[in-house]
Amino acid sequence: MENNRPDRSWLLALAGLLLVVVLACIVALCSPKGGSQMLNNRERNAELAALHEFPPIEMADSMAMPRTVVSYDDKTPRDVYYYALDSLGQPTEEVVYESHFYPDHSTYFEGNISNDEREGLWYAYHKNGKVQTMAHYENGKEQGQYTVYFENGSVMYTGKYDKGTRVGVWSFYDPEEKLVRTIDYNVKPPKVTTIQ
Repeated sequence: MENNRPDRSWLLALAGLLLVVVLACIVALCSPKGGSQMLNNRERNAELAALHEFPPIEMADSMAMPRTVVSYDDKTPRDVYYYALDSLGQPTEEVVYESHFYPDHSTYFEGNISNDEREGLWYAYHKNGKVQTMAHYENGKEQGQYTVYFENGSVMYTGKYDKGTRVGVWSFYDPEEKLVRTIDYNVKPPKVTTIQ
């Protein structure tokens, strides 16, 4: 006896596609509104990072699930943590990245987390979107080049860290990037030199 029922496999395929679209929309809505600002900040500052031998921050959205931990009164994200995904694509309790935002949704600071400590490149931004601080961390401590910028983008001061301790000569500048002071951490106590 023949089965005269119409083939409804297309209906199952359509339902599956609809589920995928809905899940994608949910993930997009959970992402911080400052996401595009983060990309713009990273792109704009990639050249600055190259000057200090820093690679751009790597954040694999496909490998982490964002979760807003603290919001402003208007329900926009203030602190967003990204949790590693397990082999089934479910979020774990391991934070691998964090982003913090100003009330206007622009990025305040962001960076990688490993074993509950800062790891790798971290950026902090002025409210105008320009980089305020670029730092590299190892095991939660500053390591290597550390640079702080004025709001106009010029260098305020720069130096190096070794396991969280300032080392070498640090240079301090005015907003026009004229050297105004150095501090030599190679000597004890550190030697401060003011430039006339």
